[in-house]
Parts: sequence; structure tokens; C-alpha cells
Amino acid sequence: MRLVVLAPAKVNLVLRVGPRRADGYHEILSLLVPLDLADTVEVNVAARTGGVTCRVPGRPDLDGESNLAARAAALVKERFGRANGIGIRIAKRIPVTAGLGGGSSDAAAVIRALSRAFRIRDRAALREIALQVGSDVPFFLTPGPAWARGRGERLTPARVPALDLVLLYPSDPSLAIRAKDAYAWLDEDRIPHAPSVPLRTAAWRPGILRNDLEPPCVERHPSLSGLMGLLVEHGARPVIMSGSGPTVFGLYESRWAARGAARTIVKEVAGAKVKVLAVRTLVRQPRVVPWRSPRSASSRSTRRS
Repeated sequence: MRLVVLAPAKVNLVLRVGPRRADGYHEILSLLVPLDLADTVEVNVAARTGGVTCRVPGRPDLDGESNLAARAAALVKERFGRANGIGIRIAKRIPVTAGLGGGSSDAAAVIRALSRAFRIRDRAALREIALQVGSDVPFFLTPGPAWARGRGERLTPARVPALDLVLLYPSDPSLAIRAKDAYAWLDEDRIPHAPSVPLRTAAWRPGILRNDLEPPCVERHPSLSGLMGLLVEHGARPVIMSGSGPTVFGLYESRWAARGAARTIVKEVAGAKVKVLAVRTLVRQPRVVPWRSPRSASSRSTRRS
């Protein structure tokens, strides 16, 4: 059986960070939304016994068992006693180490595909597996936008309309920010006390955008401030960093305005290591669908004509 899942990127419209817990994680309150920017994940479940393979064409550094998607498949097999060989192929569109959740989304896509292939109905067990893989993975198992609490595992559906954004991702390796470092910087800047996260969520409005990780990251990478200023200069209101960065994004009033701003910004950053993407948020996660070859699709098109 071969299944295909679109694995969407995400942005954090809100990320409030509380004190570090005894287990090393931080208590958070975050509003996450999926984007129409997505990887394509193909999962092939063999009838015969075998291991897990994972390939990412064009990114050999992401191949193999260390990929979060491969880890997710191995955990599903172990938890539910499945011996089937599993082959994973990921067509990457989401920038890597960008604070957009691409690896987590790929892992969740594999969990969703295998739950369908193996007819798994134990949603609680699937959420546990997702959390074992990473704190953002459970979000991608939800129907759509959600508020996240705890370390990201306590999720509540949220109502967020489709929003038009422009993302600026600086691909210079010197600007890559590990989530672990971003949280450590925040802890350093907050010594000796860290505030608690808010007890209540809020209805969506642009004014609630906030990311507690943004100030320490921008302080240590001042060039991010310049990218945020570029978005403001071209009409974005408000502007914020996503997750642990380094991607920053701005909110626009329409798709037309976002695409126009993106075209202009592309010209201004020509030659720089900055990727510019006009995207829209989703109100629903993509579905798992059976894989169909391009040839069969072409044949159906011919028959219809």
C-alpha cells in the first residue's frame, strides 16, 4: 500500500514561554496554524517483513533513520507490533531549520499514513508516539489551528481565519538557530525569574501576535531585525519571528497584497541568502490519500477528454 500526505509548515502566531521545568522543557502557551507551504510525504507499506527506509531527494543529509519521519515509523511499528517494511520518500519544500516545523510535520504525516494503513484507532497512543518524536509533532495530528499548552502536547482547537503572510527565511548557516539555544538565551536574559504563561487563551486578532523567543534571538542575530524592518517597509502589520526562528513573517490584508510585497522584496534581497515566500494559513490539515502514478492521472485525463 502506498499513501501520500501533504505535510504543511506551521507558524506560531503566539508563543509565550514560562519557566524551565524539572524535565528540562519549558511550559508554553502557543497558537499554531498550518500553512499551504508543504512537503509531500509518500509512505509505502510492504506486505513483507522489513525495516524502515527514508529518502529525501536532493537532501542526502536528511536520508536515513535519523530523520524524524523514519523515527516516527519505527515507533509506530514497535508500539503496534508491525513487521512490515516501510519506505518513506519526502519531497522537501519547507526550508530546513527554519522554525517552520517541517521535520515535525513530516513525522506526523507518516504517523497519519500508517494509522490508515494499519487501521489504528487508538488516537491516544498515536499522540504519545508523536510526543516521543518531538514537541511540535502532536499539533500536526490535529484538524487545524490549535492552542498548545504544556510542552506542546495539550492541544485545544482554535478558530483562526485564512491569513495571508510573507515569510523571510535567511538561509545563511550562521543564522541557523537551534530551539535548544533559543530557549537557553531566553533563560539567560530572564535571570533570576521567568514569568508564568497566561492562564487564558484569546480570540484571534492581529494584536495578540507575540513571541517570547524573538527578543533574545534578535539580540544575538541583529540582522533579523533588518528583515523584520523590510517587511514593515512593505506593508506588513504586524511582524514577528516564527517559533525559534530564524524565519520572520508579516501579516497582510489580502493575498494580492502579500504576493505584491513578496515580488518587491525578492528584488531587494537579490543576491542575499534570503528565501521569500508568500503563503496562506490553512483552516484544516490536508488529508491522507492513496498514491497514484502520474501515468494513471494522465490516462484518466485522456479518457475524460
